[in-house]
Amino acid sequence: MKKAVVILVNGEVLSDKLISTIDDQREKAHLLAESLLPILKSDLQVAILHGNKPQVGYVLYRSELASHVLHSIPLDVCGADTQGATGYMLAQSLHNVLVAEQHPRSVMSVLTQTIVDAEDPLFHKPTKAIGPFFDRDKAEQHRLNRNWEMLLEPGRGYRRAVSAPTPIEIVEMDGIKQLVQSGTIVVAAGGGGIPVIRTSNGRLQGVEAVVDTDRVSCMIAQNLQAPVMIMIIERNDKFALLGLNTELPRHLTIEKLDAIMERETITSQMVKGKLEAAARFLHTGGEQMIITTLRKLPETLGGKAGLHIGLQRPFVELLAEGVS
Repeated sequence: MKKAVVILVNGEVLSDKLISTIDDQREKAHLLAESLLPILKSDLQVAILHGNKPQVGYVLYRSELASHVLHSIPLDVCGADTQGATGYMLAQSLHNVLVAEQHPRSVMSVLTQTIVDAEDPLFHKPTKAIGPFFDRDKAEQHRLNRNWEMLLEPGRGYRRAVSAPTPIEIVEMDGIKQLVQSGTIVVAAGGGGIPVIRTSNGRLQGVEAVVDTDRVSCMIAQNLQAPVMIMIIERNDKFALLGLNTELPRHLTIEKLDAIMERETITSQMVKGKLEAAARFLHTGGEQMIITTLRKLPETLGGKAGLHIGLQRPFVELLAEGVS
């Protein structure tokens, strides 16, 4: 069986500005596709996921500005909106670079739902800040009128806090697996998937929550039995503060990673999430987790950059086995 690789792209990689236009995001999507070309042209099975935090923020901000004339957008629909739009841009960019190379490989974006438990206690602990910032008065207004939980970020203002229940099942996983194993490059589970619960009669119902994309990427990797995962982040600075440079060639054993997780207080939620995902992936059968930035992605695939955790064997050797 051909080996699989799962690639997770942070939403901030595609939208790294306070205000990022659609053209900005298209340009980043094209750069990502070009950088991934050695993988796309190989015989490796490929699944690509993306974050959507900034994109969700834009949708919610538009909704806020138009709230006096239009209905609000529930979080599950907001997730579907951004998953569809970002998946479209990524799939189109991947398709276009393959066409330019005259490489006959299909690409498909799959709208994905992720099941969470309606009784998950995390529903009662809204900790994920989303959307635009508000001053104290506006935040209090939303707390009273919309029953929102609000979080203060010192120096910036208040933001809506929502829950992030644990993902337990990916509804479209069988279809994603069939497509990936057939050779199709699949873009799936954007933003971790649309959060849904399964009701007592077996129906699906969207909920006001978000899903942890790092966790869902590990679930997909396990389902595909992928030996390698690649996580592409927007900047190296937060990892560098921990002494882990993602833009230089660096190797960590799983034992060293476990030691870092035990002794270090990691304040960056992004860094903590990526390292927890690496540990989860490697302790459940994965062989290598690679963390790098978009600008260093080509060098990383060539074995000359990136934080490689787990198997010391360079990814370039695995890639060479699957080049068509």
